[in-house]
Amino acid sequence: MGPPKLAFLALLPLLAACTAHHPRAPAAAVQPIGPSYIDLEPGWRLRVVTPILKSGGYRLNLTAPTADAGTVTLHAGDDFLGYEVAYYAVRARNGVEFVSAEITKNGRTAPQSQPVAHLFQLPRGVRHVRLIYLVRVSQADHDMAVAAAKDTDALDALTRRVQANPADACRTEPGAYCEWIPAGIAVVPQFKKTIDGGFEWVPAR
Repeated sequence: MGPPKLAFLALLPLLAACTAHHPRAPAAAVQPIGPSYIDLEPGWRLRVVTPILKSGGYRLNLTAPTADAGTVTLHAGDDFLGYEVAYYAVRARNGVEFVSAEITKNGRTAPQSQPVAHLFQLPRGVRHVRLIYLVRVSQADHDMAVAAAKDTDALDALTRRVQANPADACRTEPGAYCEWIPAGIAVVPQFKKTIDGGFEWVPAR
């Protein structure tokens, strides 16, 4: 059997954000603090897609793409076993809480009681949670950090430090918390949008 193939739009991390057929939320519904970070709101959720690899870790190395009948496919190779989709709820007082997860391997999907990667282990007392996106090249081998603090001033100060010095500034200290999302894991904040009398989860960014 040859290496598994994944359709282009099903590739990680695009599995976490493949909702392009849904209209984006109006600007008033999303309150990003700036182009490089976004504050999480109570009632939102986080959709987290994690690749499962034989070699461990989460960074999926893809081989050269091929085209067949107008469809572009990328080869994940024998290292790729499957992927997990996990959901976390954003709470007003408890920060971010794990809700559910399921793993897909060999075309079969099964629920999981715990996520593969234990993320968002926030300390008690933090009331403001933010995702920080790195928008410039740095020596830090990460693309996103989770920052949290008891007040917005402390969170803003932490964000500035991480942006100025990504390699060293993301750390937990009194009154503030910072954790890198492992490279290869895709995290997408979502919120409910009313559509035709019902609702759908759509990306907040």
